[in-house]
Amino acid sequence: MQPLTLTKSRFAMALDCPRKLDYLRDDAFVNARANDDFLTSLAEGGQQVGALARLLFPRGHLVADLAEADQLLRTADLLKQPEVTIFEGTIRHEKLLVRCDVLEKRGNSLNLIEVKAKGFEPGVDYFRSRKPGSRPIMAAWEPYLYDVAFQTYVLRLAFPSLTITPYLMLLDKTAVVTVPGLNSMLPVSTVGRRVSVHVSADFDIARIQPPVLKSINVQQEVDLILRQPVGVAGMPSDFGAFVASVAGTLGGGGTFPVNVTSTCKACEFYVDPADETPTRRSGWGLCMEVHTAKPTKTARRDTVFGLYRLGSAAVDRLLASEPLALAELPESVLAPQAVSHDAITSDQRRHLQWAEAHDPSMEPFVLRAPLQAELRGWHWPLHFIDFETTRPALPYHAGRTPYDQVLFQFSHHVLDREGRLHHRTQAIEATPGVAPSVPVLRALHAALGETPGTVIHWWTHERTVLSDIRRQILEDKPADQVALCAFIDSLLGTDAAPGRLADLGKLVSRTVFYPGTGGSSSIKKVLPAALRHSAWLRGHYASPVYGTAAMPSHNFKDWRWVIDRDGQPLDPYALLAPLFADPVLAGAVERAETDEDGANGAFVANGGAAIVAYDRLQRPDLAASEREQIQTQLLRYCELDTLAMVMVYQSLTSPDGSHEPG
Repeated sequence: MQPLTLTKSRFAMALDCPRKLDYLRDDAFVNARANDDFLTSLAEGGQQVGALARLLFPRGHLVADLAEADQLLRTADLLKQPEVTIFEGTIRHEKLLVRCDVLEKRGNSLNLIEVKAKGFEPGVDYFRSRKPGSRPIMAAWEPYLYDVAFQTYVLRLAFPSLTITPYLMLLDKTAVVTVPGLNSMLPVSTVGRRVSVHVSADFDIARIQPPVLKSINVQQEVDLILRQPVGVAGMPSDFGAFVASVAGTLGGGGTFPVNVTSTCKACEFYVDPADETPTRRSGWGLCMEVHTAKPTKTARRDTVFGLYRLGSAAVDRLLASEPLALAELPESVLAPQAVSHDAITSDQRRHLQWAEAHDPSMEPFVLRAPLQAELRGWHWPLHFIDFETTRPALPYHAGRTPYDQVLFQFSHHVLDREGRLHHRTQAIEATPGVAPSVPVLRALHAALGETPGTVIHWWTHERTVLSDIRRQILEDKPADQVALCAFIDSLLGTDAAPGRLADLGKLVSRTVFYPGTGGSSSIKKVLPAALRHSAWLRGHYASPVYGTAAMPSHNFKDWRWVIDRDGQPLDPYALLAPLFADPVLAGAVERAETDEDGANGAFVANGGAAIVAYDRLQRPDLAASEREQIQTQLLRYCELDTLAMVMVYQSLTSPDGSHEPG
């Protein structure tokens, strides 16, 4: 194995699973999270927050040398000064290496400031748990505080004569930004997979009052981490001994043991067995082969790791003594089914997954009575809506706080009692400098406000957005605030009257099991499954009827949604052109969207592609051709999101959708 130093990113990986460091050192093993990290850095604004933090120290020195040896020399030279501030300072102690966001030396004191694009609400958020018997550090803050703890540990070894004080610099979620265009003043650019930030020439950090970034002393939390057991199975529990052990194995080119646990469910070193080659290997697969002492050619989703919402202890129990593949697993080892006539229970869903593994031709399982009971409460015509939103770390518009809600797009299909479908309305507002939420809400009001019928969405996102926008309207007080708030109340409901919104995603989750979804009710999983199992649906959309006078569309003309490959319909989302012209970014997004096994799940679930697209559209200097492509593709993707809901609804109510309840 290639010898390596122990950096803070490798330390974080070792905390998760030391074996991953073996795969990190071998280019033949695919690391899906490298793709995720690139996309997340764009979607979450980490590079921008880092650039903003450096502006708080106008006399700071950036160690921008690319070669590690030059970074070390430059940092050491700067630290000879009695007082100095260093950005990206690089420190080595034996086999340990850290690159620090901000180092602030004042005599014999050295402040370590780790900058994170994470929100913190003073007086509400806490780093340490207050529940008796729980872990001392809150789980949500562990990754950040362990990062700072490792850096502190290395700095104390490297500079024993200095007093090291650690800080986290975080975004204050209560700070209202009064400057318009803060986000756009720090535009992000990419060259390949390299992300950089350009600070606008007219940017003045002094105007950002109150400050959105605040430093919080985490000395007590770091000291607590350094004293408590690390808790990685098969490794020393003492913090220093753990670090020394990992650094020694890495630096000596040794290997780490295999320790298969429930956490392997989200291992980033995964390749589907059908896609493995000598240069695209699966670390997860190799670990499973070691664990089971036999070749493993089963996809992760078809193993005990794919069982729906099975707790860590239950997964570990199955891993200890049972076959890995669901097709080989005795049904008796699953918890007994807690059957309900109103909803598919989690235990029942796992038994359905087991049944699917033993019968690949299995049909969808539907609890027809509760499904039909809810559908009977819906009113014609049916309106299907979907929102595209972003929560930027640094607001684009004045009057907003970090991570405040921005609604910039919606799509709206209407299905009437006779089965006529029409992509009725859409709206997108991505003009640089224009706050979009209220204009887009007004367009939604115009589309829905005076028309009868149930308004259908998928899961809770639209409800959350409407609640957030209502709060913003009450704060900003536009002239039509009463009408807009009344419209939102008509959708959400009040104590006096129920709302018009109906959650098709929750309804499907309660009453339907689609084979091929792993028990998930994500629309991106359910739509392809519905197409596979509904002959009516395939026949209805197999000819180019969509985007015609009979089935009008704003963004498609004479379009076929059902195209077969190897006897199976393609996922309709695969029929759309890429969102981005940049081939590196387009490829990364495509890999994230098609990843079934979790490494890119957060990016996809949070609408990361649309977030990155909106950010690009906020650049005044964006080429007209790229602006047109992104906006056109956003409209097409959002239209498909509402059409996907229509298709799922049709699959459940069409003549071949009447599956018998179990």
